Amino acid sequence: MVGSAEAAKEAQIRQLKEDLYSDLTGLIINSVKRKEGEDEYSCIQTGRNGTLHFHLTIANGASATHPKTPSGLSYEDAEFAYEPLLDESRDRNLLDILPDYLAEEICFPRNHAAKFYARVAECMMKRVQVVEE
Repeated sequence: MVGSAEAAKEAQIRQLKEDLYSDLTGLIINSVKRKEGEDEYSCIQTGRNGTLHFHLTIANGASATHPKTPSGLSYEDAEFAYEPLLDESRDRNLLDILPDYLAEEICFPRNHAAKFYARVAECMMKRVQVVEE
């Protein structure tokens, strides 16, 4: 009984952390799928310009809990793959303002992850005036 109560408390604390992170950043992580050699995160970034749905995959499967992969690559060597999940009808306005690099699949090293996220957040939050002709 004690173990399950502690596990429930830890789960509640993890959820509180996730909720605060989401409130502060607008990033919602819907799910994580562990596949052979990679972790795929289904994400939604919200902001004043709409909602961006995308997948982020850590291609080599290196994670903080598994610092070495079967191929010997380290946590720092992990490659990220970004896959936008854009829908013409749902994302019509967003497609007008997204930079090309966020409208197509891209890969980048882990040490660029913070820069990538800063650009996603900036794009979703900056005030954009669309001039219609």
